Amino acid sequence: MINRYVSLGLVAVSMILVSSSCGKLKELSAFDVAYTLPRTTFTYQPTQLKSGEQLLYSGFFNANLDSILQANGFSSGLVGNTMVTSCSVTIQEPSNITFSWLQSARAEVSANENFTPAQPVGSVINQDPLNKTVVLTMNNTNIRPYLNGKAFYFRIFGVLNGAVPSEWVQMYVDGTLQMHLEPL
Repeated sequence: MINRYVSLGLVAVSMILVSSSCGKLKELSAFDVAYTLPRTTFTYQPTQLKSGEQLLYSGFFNANLDSILQANGFSSGLVGNTMVTSCSVTIQEPSNITFSWLQSARAEVSANENFTPAQPVGSVINQDPLNKTVVLTMNNTNIRPYLNGKAFYFRIFGVLNGAVPSEWVQMYVDGTLQMHLEPL
């Protein structure tokens, strides 16, 4: 009878050790990966307003989570905390203008095109009117709840400090995500 209790105790201890070591193994095999977002070009057509906040860009970025997992060696897994680690906006055309008309900018993400709810991810105050690129300071917020498996929505607002010196401005957005990948 005592042998049965000892055997059951050993089995229980073994199961606890195996289950806790599986968790440790998963922790050890998880890692962060940088995912460069595809460059997105857009055309901003200014309004007649010369001040106030204006929507510069609104659209979506493709981020197929299954493909990202597979590209990093996971046949199945989880995407954990995800942060936007870099974001910049650059004027491409006309080549003779700068961000002299931009006081500041901010970016936010959402899981849907209505941006309900929206999550702020970064901002910048334009310190140099001769800049053709503004680089946002990211706030390292976890945006994983806003990734719906294939894409997420992204928009940039700008606060104007004067008239935009063109009828249109072609710009592009570059960005990077940091994703925590975990095996199942």
